[in-house]
Amino acid sequence: MIVDTSGLTVPFAILCIVDLFGIFPIVVLPGPVIKCGWLGIPLAISVFTIQVYTAILLGKCWIIAEEIEPNIVKKNRYPYAALAELIFGDKIKSIVTVMLDVAVFGACIPNLLIASYNLHILGIKLSKDSFDVSPCIWLIVIGIILCPPLWLGSPKDMKWIASSSVFFVGSVSVLTWISMYDTPREMYEPIPEPSWNSVALAYGLLAFQFDVHPLVLTIQMDMVNKRKLPLAIICAFLITCSLFLITTTIGYVRFGSLLSSNLLDQLSNSYILNVNITLVTVQICLSTAVSTTALFQHIEHFLKIPKEFNRRRCVLRSCIVMLAVTLGEAVPRFDLLMGLVGALLTGPLMFLLPPLFYIKIRSLRRLKIKKSEGVCYRTFPNARPTPIVGFKRLILLVFIIFAGTLATILSTVSGIRDTIIYAKFTPSCIMKLFE
Repeated sequence: MIVDTSGLTVPFAILCIVDLFGIFPIVVLPGPVIKCGWLGIPLAISVFTIQVYTAILLGKCWIIAEEIEPNIVKKNRYPYAALAELIFGDKIKSIVTVMLDVAVFGACIPNLLIASYNLHILGIKLSKDSFDVSPCIWLIVIGIILCPPLWLGSPKDMKWIASSSVFFVGSVSVLTWISMYDTPREMYEPIPEPSWNSVALAYGLLAFQFDVHPLVLTIQMDMVNKRKLPLAIICAFLITCSLFLITTTIGYVRFGSLLSSNLLDQLSNSYILNVNITLVTVQICLSTAVSTTALFQHIEHFLKIPKEFNRRRCVLRSCIVMLAVTLGEAVPRFDLLMGLVGALLTGPLMFLLPPLFYIKIRSLRRLKIKKSEGVCYRTFPNARPTPIVGFKRLILLVFIIFAGTLATILSTVSGIRDTIIYAKFTPSCIMKLFE
């Protein structure tokens, strides 16, 4: 077997996944989770556990897929869709492709919105209200600055970005904890009882922020040893979840339910806070460069753009970023968008498809295909006898599918309703042009 020594080792794979999570678990998630009351932490731990488990299932599915159909490695630019095609056929592949592309594209818009908002606040703080540039303008500036890093290829070409980004994540965590302790404790509101709206929003944010599924197979394709993906996933989750739980605990003790969807807004003005806001903005931009590679690689494959660096890649990726900027100008609130995308798209990618893939591929020996002369079967001569999924594991997988489907439906309805309601009170940049 030929080993790609230029690929990702386990430590770099961990860095890529931690970079994908970014700083949102530190500055965005604590507030909504605390507002869920006593249900917040159990909800977070449940979502974390299921996401780790189903992400590992996806990695195992790819290993089995390579064994029964070696030619699937030629489709490593769109691995999730390639799995869907192998297991369920072209129609499911098309559905999965659309869901993946929309999920990855939708995820980058809140990144840009938060970065632009942070630069707006930072300008005001540093200039003492004299440099008040609208977030709408900063959004365009960030989009332009972000284009060159996005011209790189896949995660293995972005090791320096992932390393720098994770360093910023650690620095932001420490600076945030210091700022939280420096902020007067008089700013405190009691923890409320759980409500449907708070739980639905928190679930959507958790599903959105910790959903590695659109990118996890792309990272696995770049790994030196693909079988070590589970180790990378578990370590990355442990790192980021530890930072999240520490921040949430401090927020619970010192602020209660006062924390909003951006806890930096509740912290006292200081030099440390200004440095922290700057690092948050830089990390968001670096994380966006890595997290969007799955989308770019699929579109480039569809348009037959070579894997090597070229002008067509630069033009395509720049146009997609500008489209994201344009849509970002029309979004009233980033937290509602994150919750809606997390509920509607990441639910199926996280809860539904990985268990279905695993159940089906464990028993896959032949695949029904349609020919012009009628229906026939394609066999897999390399398929080794694999035990079907055991009864206990099957019950667990069915439960995950059922619970995920129910949570997706309920939280999506809540997210759509909240988006409509709050859009009336929080005008977007485009709406402001017509005021």
